[in-house]
Amino acid sequence: MFLRNRFSNKAASTLLLGAMLCAGLITYGSLSTAKVDLLQIPAIPSVNATRSLLIDVERVGKNLFAAGEFGQILKSEDNGQTWTAGKVPVSVTLTSVAFANEAVGYAVGHDGVVLKTEDGGVNWVKLIDGGTINQFVLDIAQAKADALQEQVENLPDNAPADVREALEVAAEEAAFVVDTAQGDLEVGPSKPLLDVIVNGNGNVFVAGAYGQLLKSTDQGASWVYLGDRTNNPNNYHLNTMLLSKTGEIWVAGEQGTVLVSADEGETWINKKIDYDGSVFALMEAPDTRTVVAVGLRGHAFRLPFGGEQWEEVNTNLRETFSGATVLADGSMVVVGSRGILARSTDDFRSIQVTRRADKLPSASVVQLNDQEILLAGLRGFKTLPLSEFK
Repeated sequence: MFLRNRFSNKAASTLLLGAMLCAGLITYGSLSTAKVDLLQIPAIPSVNATRSLLIDVERVGKNLFAAGEFGQILKSEDNGQTWTAGKVPVSVTLTSVAFANEAVGYAVGHDGVVLKTEDGGVNWVKLIDGGTINQFVLDIAQAKADALQEQVENLPDNAPADVREALEVAAEEAAFVVDTAQGDLEVGPSKPLLDVIVNGNGNVFVAGAYGQLLKSTDQGASWVYLGDRTNNPNNYHLNTMLLSKTGEIWVAGEQGTVLVSADEGETWINKKIDYDGSVFALMEAPDTRTVVAVGLRGHAFRLPFGGEQWEEVNTNLRETFSGATVLADGSMVVVGSRGILARSTDDFRSIQVTRRADKLPSASVVQLNDQEILLAGLRGFKTLPLSEFK
């Protein structure tokens, strides 16, 4: 079996899609073994969609959009009072949605699917899926392996033994990577994409499990694979992205991985956190540009603008943080497992904590108005007054 899954021998509660996997709600690759191809089955609008698992909720101008299981993409034009389902060509779980403007938007999800709308979320089309991404990875791996093998074959007879040995080992390792990529292609789409962002130039970035990272500069007509440019040899999962105020692309994931690009993804700087767990959400303070990263078991870290070392925040919490937003007043709100919510008004130096009365996990959060936030998670939406934070 070529399908690689680092979590296959662990309990289901550790198989997380972003932080939601920590709650045991969704598993990486869980749909890849289904007898039906959910990439070929359109989503069926349901009256229960607003009470189903929703993983992302975002504000686009005056509208709200949410994405979740069974290919549901919901839109509200009245600040969350009512929701309508878009026409979506797939039924896989969707994990993130982002818009370039009020008309053009993108969504990503399981099986490496990328969707696009040009009419404000009424109709969606599939751009690519994991099969296309697997081919990208195989082509890159094959080109590298061929180049190394050619170097081995062109070594002069009098080449130093250590040089020859090092090159031969590199060629063998590259050939192994090709075999793995070929196996992934034969298995088919199986790896989820976990986040999507659109920058000010209209360029689209998507990231996901096993180090997947891609960019489109032509509104999704074509894609460039960036995963081989990130110095991520272990293919750690890339769970979340952040577009900074100055246009930098931040990506974070497993093992404290944090990568930053200031040139549209061409090159990446490593800003790893000294932390062996996963990061599931990133925020940037609007005034100070402090970046905050949150993840497993209440772990939170802050990196002041221009700083080199992440500062760990003692939250005194064990719940996993899975989603975050910055409110209009500049304060930060994070949500997570067991109904936990935390708010900070000082760039996450300190936090105020509350908890949903139903203790259900939240995956994402967005501001509704000056007094309320909207949570999306296991059983759909829940509105919470900001006065709940103590």
